[in-house]
This record gives sequence, C-alpha cells and structure tokens, in this order.
Amino acid sequence: MLLAQVTLSGKILDSLTKTPLAYVNIGIKNKNIGTVSTPNGSFKLAIPKYLENETITFSLVGYGEINLALENYQAENPITILLHEETIQLDQVQIIGKKHREFKYGIKRRGALIHFSDGMLNSEDSFEIGQLIKIGKSKIKVTSLNFFALSSDDIPRKFRINFYRYSQGKPGAKIINKSLIHTQIIKKGWINFNLSDQNIYLSGDVVVALEFLPSENIEQKHIDYEVKLGGSSKSYYRANSLGEWNTPPHHYCLNITGLASFDSSLPEDDDYESPPTFTLASKSIGEDYYIYVHLPKNYNQRKVVEYPVIYLLDANAFFDPVRNYIQEESKKYRFITEPIIIGIGYKNAYLMDSLRIRDYTYPKALAQDSFPTSGGADSFYSFLKNELIPTIDRNYHTDKFSRTLMGHSFGGYFALYALLQDLETLEVDPSLFSNYISASPSINYYNHHIVSKLEKLKNHIIKSELKKQSVHVTIGSQELSGELKQLFPKLNELLKRCQTVHSNTKIYKNLDHIGTAIPTFEDAIKNLFQ
Repeated sequence: MLLAQVTLSGKILDSLTKTPLAYVNIGIKNKNIGTVSTPNGSFKLAIPKYLENETITFSLVGYGEINLALENYQAENPITILLHEETIQLDQVQIIGKKHREFKYGIKRRGALIHFSDGMLNSEDSFEIGQLIKIGKSKIKVTSLNFFALSSDDIPRKFRINFYRYSQGKPGAKIINKSLIHTQIIKKGWINFNLSDQNIYLSGDVVVALEFLPSENIEQKHIDYEVKLGGSSKSYYRANSLGEWNTPPHHYCLNITGLASFDSSLPEDDDYESPPTFTLASKSIGEDYYIYVHLPKNYNQRKVVEYPVIYLLDANAFFDPVRNYIQEESKKYRFITEPIIIGIGYKNAYLMDSLRIRDYTYPKALAQDSFPTSGGADSFYSFLKNELIPTIDRNYHTDKFSRTLMGHSFGGYFALYALLQDLETLEVDPSLFSNYISASPSINYYNHHIVSKLEKLKNHIIKSELKKQSVHVTIGSQELSGELKQLFPKLNELLKRCQTVHSNTKIYKNLDHIGTAIPTFEDAIKNLFQ
C-alpha cells in the first residue's frame, strides 16, 4: 500500500526484444499526475496519497496500453513494464489522376500577437499544446507541422507530434499509429517539422499537437513561443503526460501543411479576428475603448424583444471564444432568450496588457507590486455606468434589469469590485448589474482588499421588491496554494452571509489560473440563459 507520497519507479521494455522504450506516456489519466520514460526506458513518478487507489496508465503509440492498479504495488520495489507491440492494418490511400497543391491549415499569420513564455514546462515532464485544424471532407497528405518560437536554444530539443480526433469539444483518441519524435535546434522564427515521408492522411476535424519531451541530464530552458488573441480557432494544452486537456484564452501559432487536390475547398481562415463594432471615447478617463457587439440570432426581426446583456471584460482575448460558444449553442435552440454580448477592449493586445490593470484594480497597487499604472477601478466603473451602458441601452433592445458583468483574473477582481459598489448603494440606487461572473479573481491584490472590504460590509436587509443579485466565483484547484488556500474559502463564506446576494463558488479540478476563464464563462452562460 502506498504511504504519504511515494515515488513509483521502474523500467519499460518492449515485450519481445526486451529493449528499453523511450518517451512512454505514464500517468493517472485526467489527474495531471504524469511523466514520460527516459531514453533508457526508466521512469520515476511521485504520487500523492489521495491517489493511492487510482490506476496508472502506460501508453505509447504502436503498443498496447497497460493499466495497473496502484494498490497492488509496493513503492519501494522498482517495477518492470512490458509493452506489447500492436499490429495495425492501415487503410490504403491512393490518389489517382488529380493534380495537387499544398495548402496551409491552422494559424498562419502573425499580426496582433502577444508573447507568452512557457512557464509550465520543466525538466522532468512533458508538456503538450494543440490546435484544432478543420481540414474538411477531402483527404490531405500532411507534409509538415510548424510553430513559431520567440527564443533560441543551442541544445537539441526533442518533440513528439500527435494527431487526435476532435471529440466533444476536446482532443479525443489518437488517430495516427506512429511515434513521431523529432529532434530540433530551436531558432527564433517558424520551426518546421518535416512529415512528408510519413504518409499521414487526414480529413475532418483534427487536433494537431506538439509534445515537448524532457531531455535527460540536461537542465532545460523555457521555450518562449508566440500566441494569438482573438479569432475562431480553438487551442488546448496539458501540463503533463496523460493530463487533462485545458482550453486557454489564446491560440498557438501552430499549423500544418498538406497536399490536396486542386478542386478542394480552401481551408478555413483561423487567423480571422472579429473587428470592434465601434470606438467609444471616455470623457471621464480620457481613453478610447474598442467595443465589440454580438447580436442574437433573428435580432432584427424581433424588435419588440428586450435582450439580456453580457458585459465582457478583456474583449481582445475573450470576445471571439464567448461569441462562438453562444453561436454554437443558439443553433441548438438552448437559450430562453439569447443574450447580447458587449465586449470591452482596447486598441490592441499590448495596450490591454497594461491598461486592464489600471482599469480593473483599486486602490493603487503597493510599491512592491511594480505595476506602472493601477487603481482606476472607480473611474472605470463610472465609465460603465455613465457612458457605456447608456450608449448600449440607447442603441439596442436591452433588458435594463438583466445585465451580467464577466471577467477573469484582474477582470474577475473588477467584477467583485463592481458588486461591492452596487451593494454599498443598493438602498438608494438600483444595482448596475444583476449578475457578476468572476473567474479566478486576483483576490490577493493589495493585501486582500476585496475580501477585507466585503468583511466590513454591513448586512443588507432584502426589500420585498428587490431581486437578489447573483455572483459566480471560480478558481482552479492548482491555484489553491499559499494564501489563496485560505482566501478563497473565506470569500465564499462572506458572500454567503450577504443577504442581497445569491452566491455560487466552484473549484475546477486540475485547472490552473489560465485554464479557468473559458470553462467559467461557458458554464455561467449555460446557467443564466438556458
């Protein structure tokens, strides 16, 4: 039986040849506990006590998967795992009598991009990023995979290329029965993985993934790679071998090239980003805000309907993913009344990165936080109340009693700040919002200001004519360490004490800070409007 936390170790061999098998995926599925075997087939995996009754999986493309109950093994005894090679009958693919040309599928252009450093990659584990590629009905022969690196590294790095069927909104089963391991020297720019000799044929919706493999006895540097905000494409990542796939708010600069017949339809433009609908110059802040608008299906034919409105912060990053989700759900007729989305953004992602801290925080940051600008949430709240919301109400058929404010991280902090503002004036002024969605709020900002403020807030007596405001706060289980481990439960307790608020908190298992945004927004929309 396993004790407090132990390290399971051993070696993985080919059952027939008894040769070591490198880069076998080892882990507890969807628990974010995993690793890969080294080039000599050995492995070590630390397993917490609470997972002692789980099953550990050993998986390698081309071999049968093995699942072992952990409770049957003594941690102090290294184990030997024998994987059996599978014989797979591959479909014969023949392309006869047609001319072909090479197309590019995925994120192809670099434009309004931000830099992202891979902070989750470490020397002991693998890390995988994936991009949904919509190929269409016609088969293509894959010739390369490409991704954009922002830094260089003279040490050869190993990668594995994986192809997954797209299933239920995430990567599903692997569809190529080959272990495609490549060694590359990383140079800044587009990195090309040549696949032209692998006879890989694909069609339909596929998730193409690049797995970063650890190097034995070498301290690995982080690989900086570029990501894209906005657009209709979908990206995924997982922090270790066999871990749970998460959805980031950004997209990876990753694409494939493939040979298709001349009469094939052109690939979808995954680089397309929704342009802002209009610009609103704030008189109180002295800033131009770029406003994105999505109107419900059949909006122009239903002029007597008043629609609920979602005010979405950080629209440069989140408008397209939220809009796409609502469009997909509206096709299934799942909305009682489909909401209008008003995305509040900035001129570009670079400005967003700094101005959002200015607009979403209060009070001014402490000196040790080193934020160039901060503390402007009171002015931003005033902008929403006196400038943006009146503009939207004048120009669209809005339900003035059903407004939702939605944000992530510092945006989530501002959603809670707006809730406090509304609560403090509730007896003399109607609430600006009826719903507040706060994904992974930065509640440790300024010595826990939001939590302290909420703790001092007097209990409001519910008037019979007042409708309760709802607040939905989430966090990822991987964030619950340090001071957040105590702060988040305390926030939950304080919200439940507030008589004029219907509160709901949720901890997303196995998710980190970045990964909570999209699931939170989608769950909130489902709960509020379906």
